Amino acid sequence: MKLLNRLKTIMHILLATKKRKGFCLLILIYFAVLIFVANNQWLYKTPIAKITEVHTEEKKTMEATRGEKEIYYRQSLRAIVLNGEWKGKSITLKNEYSYSGVLNQKYHKGDRVLINVNGESQTGGIRGLKRDVHLTALIGALVILLIFVTGRKGILTICTLVVNAGIFIVGFSRFLKDDDIWAICNIISVLFAVGTLLLLNGFNKKTLAAIVSTLCVLAAIMGIFDTVMAYEGALDYSTMEYLGSLDNPSELFRAEVMLAGLGAIMDVAVTISAALGEILHKNPQVTFFQLFRSGREIGYDIMGTMMNVLLFVFGCGLIPSFLIRMNNDIGFLTIVRLHIPYEICRFLIESIGIVLTIPISILVASLFMKLRFRQGGEK
Repeated sequence: MKLLNRLKTIMHILLATKKRKGFCLLILIYFAVLIFVANNQWLYKTPIAKITEVHTEEKKTMEATRGEKEIYYRQSLRAIVLNGEWKGKSITLKNEYSYSGVLNQKYHKGDRVLINVNGESQTGGIRGLKRDVHLTALIGALVILLIFVTGRKGILTICTLVVNAGIFIVGFSRFLKDDDIWAICNIISVLFAVGTLLLLNGFNKKTLAAIVSTLCVLAAIMGIFDTVMAYEGALDYSTMEYLGSLDNPSELFRAEVMLAGLGAIMDVAVTISAALGEILHKNPQVTFFQLFRSGREIGYDIMGTMMNVLLFVFGCGLIPSFLIRMNNDIGFLTIVRLHIPYEICRFLIESIGIVLTIPISILVASLFMKLRFRQGGEK
C-alpha cells in the first residue's frame, strides 16, 4: 500500500510538472506571436508608419447641440514609413479631431498607422490605426485563460468559436450572393446548435436531448413570432437605418430574431439536460413527476439570470445610438417609438424562448434519460 501511495504521489507530481511546462510554453508562444504581429508590417500592402513626433494645436471652437462647445484640434505628425516603396522615409501627416472624438481620434507618439503616401511631397494621410496587435493580445489572453481555467473544455470552447465563426462567414457570403436569407438562417441555426453542443459535450443522450430541445424551442418561438406578425401586421421597417437597397427587411429581421437568443436557449437546455441526467444517475428509480419537478426548480433558478443577460445585451447595444440621438435633440419618446421596437421585440421573443425551454427541455430530457435507464444504462 505504501508503495502504491508513493507511485500515485509521483504520478501527481509528474502530471503537475507537465501542466506547468505546458502552460509556460503557451505563455512563451503568446509573447512570440505578439512580437511577430507587432513587426508584421512586411505582410501589408498598405503603407504603415510609426509616429515619432506629435504637435497638437487648437484649431477652432464651434457650438454643438444643446448649447455646448465642441473644440477641434489639428495635429502635425512626423512618422517613419515601415514598409513598401517608401520604407525608411520620414513623412509628414496631418490629422484633425474633436474633443468628443465621435468621428475621429487623437494619435500619440509611438502609434502605428495605416497611411496613404504622397511620395513627391513626402506627405500623407492617415487611414486608421493599426490594431492587429491589440486584437491579438485580447484573443491570446482569452485563449490562455480558457485553457488555464477549464483545461480540455477550454480547448473545445475555442474549437466551437472557430467552427461557428467559419459557419457564419460561409452563411454571410452566401447571403451576399443573393441566396435566400431565411433558408441560410435555418441551416446555420441547426449547425450552430449541433456543432456547439456536440463539440462541448460529446455524443451522448444528454447532448441529443439538449439539441432536440433547442431546435423545438426555436421552432416554437418562430411559430409564435410568425403568428403574431400575421394577425397584428408586420413591423414598420421604414425607420431602420442603413437599409439601402435591401428589399427583404422582414426576412432579415426574422433571421436576427432566430439567431439572437440561440446561445441563451442552448445554455438553459444543456443545464437542465445535464442536471436531470445526474439526478437519474444517482437515483434511477426516480419517477417522471419527481424528475419534472426537479427540472422545473432548476429552470426557475436560471431563468431570471438568463433573461437579465439578454436584457443587458440588447440594452448595451442601444446605449451608443441612444445617446447620440439624444445629444442631437431627438426626443426620448421619438427614439422609443421609432428605433426601440425592434430591440423590444427581440428581447420579448427570446425571453419567451427561455421560458419555453424549461418545460420542453424537461420533457425531452426526461424521455431520453428514462428510456436510457430502462434499456440498461448509458452505452
